[in-house]
Amino acid sequence: MANYFPSKDADFIAWLANFLTVANANLAALGLIAGDLTPISTLQPTYSTNLNDVEAKKAALASAVDTKDATKDAIIQKLRIVVNKIQANPAVTPALKLQLGISPRDGSHYPVSPVPPNELVAELLPDGSIELDWSRNGNAPGTQFVIEYSIPPNLQWILLNVVTKTSFVHSGHPVGLPIQYIVKARRGDETSGPSNIAVVNAVGTV
Repeated sequence: MANYFPSKDADFIAWLANFLTVANANLAALGLIAGDLTPISTLQPTYSTNLNDVEAKKAALASAVDTKDATKDAIIQKLRIVVNKIQANPAVTPALKLQLGISPRDGSHYPVSPVPPNELVAELLPDGSIELDWSRNGNAPGTQFVIEYSIPPNLQWILLNVVTKTSFVHSGHPVGLPIQYIVKARRGDETSGPSNIAVVNAVGTV
């Protein structure tokens, strides 16, 4: 069965007004009497009033949400001042910070630009793959780490992968050859210098 009634309220009001106008002008041709349309005509202004009431409440709700959000933003701005003061206080323990619901990190600031990772170590695993581990060296969470490798005597560094964690397992590499690795930190358009070079002899089957 076809649905002739528009789902949108504004469209339905216009459709209903047109329907009643045309129907009342053509009662005989439609086989109707005025009484058939009376219940609908009676409800028409009530529906329009209801719709206007809904629109007004929607506007009031939007305004209330804006006011609520503005108040929350003001609270957060003031909270940041207090939280930064707490984070900068070395006497505040991580446990107390956790009770407050804030990060237990110390008060140190992350470097503006990415710095080279350090303490890179490469270890051959029993299955023949190579596990890489390194220290983020103070780089902020979310920093990307660019892993590169080369196989001497070729001195060209080849991109291996980009990760955000401080470890990676290299599988599918050539075996029976020494492989050397470096890691760089990247944030935005900036990339740090390389870490120390880690070398491992890739023996066995991967």
